[in-house]
Amino acid sequence: MLLCAILALPTLAQGRKNVRINEVMVQQDTTGGNGWVEFYNSSYGTNAVEKMFITTLSREEIQKVFDMNKGTNKKPNQVLLELCDARPMDIYEIPRGDERNTKIAPRTHFVMNADGDPKAGTFHMPFTFTVGKDNYIALYDVNGDLVDDVTIPASLQPGESYAIKAEGRLPSTLGDGKTEWTVKDGKTIETAITKGNYNIREVNENIEAFHVKDPNGFWISILAMSVVFGALALLYILFKLFGKVASRTMSDENKAQSSVAPAIATAASAPATGDVNGETMAAICFALYQHLNAHDNESGVLTLSPRDGSAWASKSGLMRNLPVIKK
Repeated sequence: MLLCAILALPTLAQGRKNVRINEVMVQQDTTGGNGWVEFYNSSYGTNAVEKMFITTLSREEIQKVFDMNKGTNKKPNQVLLELCDARPMDIYEIPRGDERNTKIAPRTHFVMNADGDPKAGTFHMPFTFTVGKDNYIALYDVNGDLVDDVTIPASLQPGESYAIKAEGRLPSTLGDGKTEWTVKDGKTIETAITKGNYNIREVNENIEAFHVKDPNGFWISILAMSVVFGALALLYILFKLFGKVASRTMSDENKAQSSVAPAIATAASAPATGDVNGETMAAICFALYQHLNAHDNESGVLTLSPRDGSAWASKSGLMRNLPVIKK
C-alpha cells in the first residue's frame, strides 16, 4: 500500500498543474459584450478545478501578500481566501459544491465569463477586461502555486481573441517557452473563434522525430517484434528455472522423509545417554516422521454407495402437505 501511495504522488502532482489558459477574448464586439477565458485540461485524468483561484493581480502583488503572511502559520489557501474578502473584484475562487460542473474530463475545456457578476453562477468571474490596455489573467492552485498566466496585449480589438496557435505545442509545464500565441478575428477557418470548443492539434515532438528517422516503419517493426519475442523467451527461461527449483525441493523432502524411519529404530534401541532415554528419542523421531508425512497416500479412487429412501426419490416427500383442519 505504501509503495502504491509513493507511485501515485507524481500523478497527483501532475493533475491541476496541467490546466492551461487556451483562449481569451476581451470584448465580444464594438458595441460591448463581456469577455471570457477558455481553460483546457491537458492531462489524461479528470481534474476538479473547484477551490482554484483566478485573478487579475500580478505575480508580484500575490507574492507580496504571501510574504506579508510569513510566520503566521496560515496555509496558502487561507491567505488567498482572505485576499478574496479584501479585494473581491480582483481575485475569484471557483466555488465548492458544484462538483458536477467543476470536474473537468481529460483533454476537455471549460469557459469562465469575465462579466463582473459572480452571482450569475460558478463560471462567472467578478472582474471584466478593458479594451485598449494590457490585461493579465492568472490561475493559482489551492496550495498557492501559480498554474498558468498570460498577458493579453492592448492591441487586441473587440471581436478578436488571443489564443494558442492552431498547430502549436500546448505546454505541460508552466513557462516552458514553447507556446506560440496568435490573434483570431473569426474571418477565416484558420482564425475561427471557438469559445468552448478546444481545437488545438498538438505536435508530439518525439513522434515527429521518429517519423523523420524511420519514414517506412522498418525499425519500429523490428523493435516491436523484438520486444514480443524477448518477453516470450524470458517467460520460457523463468518457467524452466521454476520447474528445476520445485523438483529439487521435492527431492530433498523425500530424502528427509526416507531417513526418519531408520532413525526411529536406531533411537529406540540405543542406550540412554544423559537425561534423555531411548523412549524419549523414539517419541521425538516419531513426531518428526508424522510431521513430514502429514497426509496418507490416497488411492485416488472414489467409491459411491447408493442409499435407499433418498428424499429425491421419495414420492411422499415430493407431495405438498395439506394443513389439517380441525372440526
